[in-house]
Amino acid sequence: MDNKTTEQSLWGLLEGITENLKYKRLADVFRFVSFQPFETFGPHQHLRIEINYVKKGNCILHLENESISFNENEMMIICSNVEHTFEAGSEGTTLMQLEFLPEIFSRFNPHAQDETGELTPVTIFSEENRLIKIVNNVRIMRAVQRIVNEMNLKNKYYQYLVVMYYAELLILIYRYMDESYLPICTNESLKKAISYIRMNYQTDISISDVAGQTGVGERYLRKLFAQHLNLSPLDYLNQIRINKAIELLRNTEMSIKEICFICGFKSPQYFSRVFKQQMGITPREVTK
Repeated sequence: MDNKTTEQSLWGLLEGITENLKYKRLADVFRFVSFQPFETFGPHQHLRIEINYVKKGNCILHLENESISFNENEMMIICSNVEHTFEAGSEGTTLMQLEFLPEIFSRFNPHAQDETGELTPVTIFSEENRLIKIVNNVRIMRAVQRIVNEMNLKNKYYQYLVVMYYAELLILIYRYMDESYLPICTNESLKKAISYIRMNYQTDISISDVAGQTGVGERYLRKLFAQHLNLSPLDYLNQIRINKAIELLRNTEMSIKEICFICGFKSPQYFSRVFKQQMGITPREVTK
């Protein structure tokens, strides 16, 4: 196949996706919106997938049986037909919002099936994942922002760019979920420990804290991590922190000191030492 035919095929694919959307809509909501302190909205639910990025302030999302807090630079992805109520924080909240029908994602691979039952890009939006919380992921935020910007500006052929940005967004969310899912193991205590570390790596947690939350002793906890992951609990915690730090170093203008504390390290010196041990280079070398 020559280059000309390939170009025509790719162009035709983009055109086909945009033209065959059931309601011809790439997004129903694409805006920045501000809420007053403690202002609420809901309860309500809708078919659309809803993505809210907290640009300023903080807020709480109330679901049927739980309430989840979100801080600045965090993101919520609410799946279809999930009843929810939004509540702004004490200083108000500014959100970047994007809402779209789920068929847009299904267009990229409508017949996707994984016989192993593993997570795939098309199956991440399910009842099990009715709310996805994204923390410290600049690439996902920027993908959403590009869609919002294109939908607002509507420059020539914007719809084709939006379709490609949706494909990027889907893959980035999938990667985030794939990395955040617990390793396959049968030990419930290990699952609890890993989940607690992933949810609290930004805070000053200790192995004693992890053991206490898991309901096992520190010695047994170390044994579990060694058996299943070939790591100590502290090594695993630092691995999670370093992975997040690398993402921020590569995709933001934040200083090394800022990233150090955001990722849960006690000091820049300790951060640099652990980083060099795990990666073989310093944090500063990543930013060059």
